[in-house]
Order: sequence, then C-alpha cells, then structure tokens
Amino acid sequence: MSTVLNRLVSDGLNPVGAVTNAAVVAATIYVIDGSLGYAVAVAAGFLALHLATDIAEAVVGEYAGNALFGLLILFAAGYVTTLTAPLWLLVGGAAVGGWFLLDGVQHLRHGASREEVGVPYRHDGSVLTGLPTALLARLLAPFRL
Repeated sequence: MSTVLNRLVSDGLNPVGAVTNAAVVAATIYVIDGSLGYAVAVAAGFLALHLATDIAEAVVGEYAGNALFGLLILFAAGYVTTLTAPLWLLVGGAAVGGWFLLDGVQHLRHGASREEVGVPYRHDGSVLTGLPTALLARLLAPFRL
C-alpha cells in the first residue's frame, strides 16, 4: 500500500462517516426546502468537499483542507462578481476565503500540526469577554506563525 493510502487510512478517512454526514445534510435540506433533487445535489457536493479535503490533507499535509476550502470560497466569490450580487457578499466571501487560504498555507509552511495548535485557548473572564478573546486568538493564529 502506498504512503498516501496509509495516511488516508490512519488519519481517519472514514467514507461511512462522510456518507452519513452527507445523508444528514440531505435530510436537513429536504426538511427545510422539500425538494429531493436539491437535497441530493447539496449532499453530493458536501460529500465531494469532505472527501477532497481529506485527500488533500493526506497528500499534502495537515491544514491543506483549509487551503483547499479557502480556494473554493475565493472561486465562489469570483463567480459572484459575474452575477448581480451585492457587494457585501463579494467582500465577505473574499475575506473568509482569504483567511482560510492564509490559515492553511501558513500552517503548511511552518509545519504546524493540529496537536501543536489544538490546545484549548485560554480565556479569562466571562462569556462576554472570554469568548471574543478566544475567537480573536484563533483568527490571529495564521498571522502569528
């Protein structure tokens, strides 16, 4: 078995879990919208994205899924520019996609693994002060590497 396949199996590529998650997404969309075709299409897209990020992380390394997800969001934001969508949608998509891309690339460049980064953020104070502090620390993580 090749190295990539070994990493896919050992790092937790779980096709049954991915299909189960896609089925839950399909059921949720079907309950909300009532269209079976739309629910199946969204679930297929969700499954493809889930498997693509797992494969990217197995081939390239940890956080490659974030970089791939950021590229997809930036592509979608670029597509939105061809439509008559509001400017805030383009700006929001570019900001979110750019952050995911930067996060993935910075973690890949510096070789940071999820075990190193995955420590819980410490925050002092209540929910009103501690939660924003922890979120800000995570948002600034790619810039601090």
